[in-house]
Amino acid sequence: MSGPWHARAAFLEQGRVLLALAAAAGPPALSRLALAAAGSARVDERTLGGAPATVFCPIRGRGRWPAALVVPGVTRAGRHHPALVRLGRGLAAAGYLVFVVEPEGLTRGELTPLVLERVKAAALAAAEHPRARGGAVALAGVSAGGTLALLAAALPEVRENVSAVVALAPCCDVVEAIRLVSTGTYRAGEAVTRYEPGDFFKLVIARSTVAWLEEGPDREALRDRLLALPEYGPDPLGILRSWPRERLAPPARAVVELLANRDPVCFGTLYAALPASLREAAEALSPVCAADRIAAPVELVAARADKYLPLADARAFAARCPRVRLTVLDTLAHAVPSLDAGAASDLLRLDRALVRALLAVRAASYSVR
Repeated sequence: MSGPWHARAAFLEQGRVLLALAAAAGPPALSRLALAAAGSARVDERTLGGAPATVFCPIRGRGRWPAALVVPGVTRAGRHHPALVRLGRGLAAAGYLVFVVEPEGLTRGELTPLVLERVKAAALAAAEHPRARGGAVALAGVSAGGTLALLAAALPEVRENVSAVVALAPCCDVVEAIRLVSTGTYRAGEAVTRYEPGDFFKLVIARSTVAWLEEGPDREALRDRLLALPEYGPDPLGILRSWPRERLAPPARAVVELLANRDPVCFGTLYAALPASLREAAEALSPVCAADRIAAPVELVAARADKYLPLADARAFAARCPRVRLTVLDTLAHAVPSLDAGAASDLLRLDRALVRALLAVRAASYSVR
């Protein structure tokens, strides 16, 4: 795209982005004003690819619309999180068909291959929806949802139907995330540096790793105990350090010993002691391992000082993905951008990333599939 048409299209998408951002993350008065200016959207609840989903459909005009599938982060509110509802309404009023999907397990903080399968099924169903134009779908997600959006975009069954990917503060390397939450260190290239993540992230990684175990009494006991912990309580891995390991079968014992370990020197040996199926799960859920298989343009947005992940995580993905644009925000703590006046430069960078993504979505929706 170039010339006057491209300039006009970019101007229109600029307006749509500002509308959606104001609706989703602005102060209450600005959010209400944005939604009032945009007009209404039809909101329906349905099952998409076997997972519950909220569908936001434009009511202005007729025919088909560019489609987007949004995957939430780990939140008990799931697809009903107020910011996601406002974002869905804002995008729908701006002319997009939006599906906010809630794969079972994600709201509990369990990132598993089964959750990815459900996102894959939802993406295919969204692309094939009778109101989706061009047989294409954009994939977007926040935090763990961004991780799943990147992974789904690389799957052979999905990749040719993806128009663009937007991932806000995803975890790109789950293996390094396990190292991070257990030892407080992270490897970037040959260097291993200290980085202390928040306790909530530690809990999510622990729940996910335990969920990769085969069904049985060990997994259920560990899983139930982790699920019973408060989501923002201190030192969630402490319960594993005091777990009676002699009662566990070898696979569960290997998981507990890995997560309970605090010594960076021991991490490699303990990770290698995991059953092959668990190591395969960790790598299959790491977008950095699939980065070169994504065909669609990717807008990756990361915080310079994330409360959960070092910036090296996003940079490692960007180094391997041929079609990525990495946008680094200084005022982003993790997944919630600031819309105050002090964040003007960050808002401009975020705005440009979203405009680029929506232009790609619009262009793909007019392609013949």
